[in-house]
Amino acid sequence: MIERLRDILWRVQQIGARSFSGIGLIVCDLPEVLPIVPLLEVGEVPHENDLVSNLVAISSWRSEYHDGFHVISSSWQLTKVAQYFSPPIVSDANIDRSKRIGGRYVAALFGSAIPAVRLSGIASDGFGIAIFQDGKEVLYERRK
Repeated sequence: MIERLRDILWRVQQIGARSFSGIGLIVCDLPEVLPIVPLLEVGEVPHENDLVSNLVAISSWRSEYHDGFHVISSSWQLTKVAQYFSPPIVSDANIDRSKRIGGRYVAALFGSAIPAVRLSGIASDGFGIAIFQDGKEVLYERRK
């Protein structure tokens, strides 16, 4: 599951290229238990294409849905887009401050400690990608 999320994050970043705004993903089958609030009134979640195509489209600066986190199920279906994600602070979390981190990184790290969250992941041009599980960073990569 970690490898699949890794591949999705890299593909979205690569395909989106110039217009890529960054992305935060939460893998969870019970989005109703997450501390999330929609940033926009979202009608139907886009399902016209495959998951990566939909994520590329919504993680573009040109998309009104680019901000916040997006929720995907463990069967890799997009279920929620543009969500403000405010997980509780994990006071004993190991935060690697040697990296250039921000709010999206910390929210994904803390959010991965929520029992219903299987994984969370982020990607941005200046940072690379990181994946979190059970309140820990389990993967970090930068492409050169």
